[in-house]
Amino acid sequence: MKVINAVWEKRNLGVSCNEISIEPNDTANFTKKELPLNESEYTVVKVPNGKFDIMFLLKELGYTYVESSINLVHDLKEIRLNPLQQRVMDSISYSEMNNNDIDELFNEIRKGIFTTDRIYIDPYFNSDQAANRYINWISDELDKGCKIFKLTFKDASIGFFTFKDIGNNVCYPFLAGMYKDYLKSGLGMSTIEKPLKEAIKSGYKKYSTFISSNNINTFSAHVALNFSFKKIYHVYIKHTI
Repeated sequence: MKVINAVWEKRNLGVSCNEISIEPNDTANFTKKELPLNESEYTVVKVPNGKFDIMFLLKELGYTYVESSINLVHDLKEIRLNPLQQRVMDSISYSEMNNNDIDELFNEIRKGIFTTDRIYIDPYFNSDQAANRYINWISDELDKGCKIFKLTFKDASIGFFTFKDIGNNVCYPFLAGMYKDYLKSGLGMSTIEKPLKEAIKSGYKKYSTFISSNNINTFSAHVALNFSFKKIYHVYIKHTI
């Protein structure tokens, strides 16, 4: 069992938070003894797929299942598009953001472009907290040197994607999304196809990302673009406030 004191969530959400990762060799008895010792105001437990005994234990201990975090990878050898998808993607460009673009992005996040994550759907939190959490996350990653790109269609900014190097020739676009006015535009595949193109252009050998099972549209788009499943973690939460 790995326990991380997620101090950043105190800033983001106003509560103490532990993020706990169950490891393959952890037993239900061990977990039952250890979890109460690691409780905070908000506890997040990530369980690898197949640890069914611990999944049932968490329910017994008052934890709530909120999502599965799915790790998808791409070998960057083929971006599979049909002719219509290709024409649409060819009409969209991308470029690295400047400060004004980042301000625009943060304003869009405040409008509520992310509505399926575990914070937004949790009645203990509100939409402003969920938005600020994303803004702080992006700001922290920019300070560490990650890149962020805007997507453009007919001279309008329609969305964004992030781009982070995690070593070993692997890139990790940890967050992407469409802006409010374009959420139902049919252009959302660009938030995946364009980072794939950037990864190939930059010479990476592998692309790795995580998506939430709550976002079925994003899941379907990744499947259409020839991603492979790598890992699944089932995410449980508990509030003690």
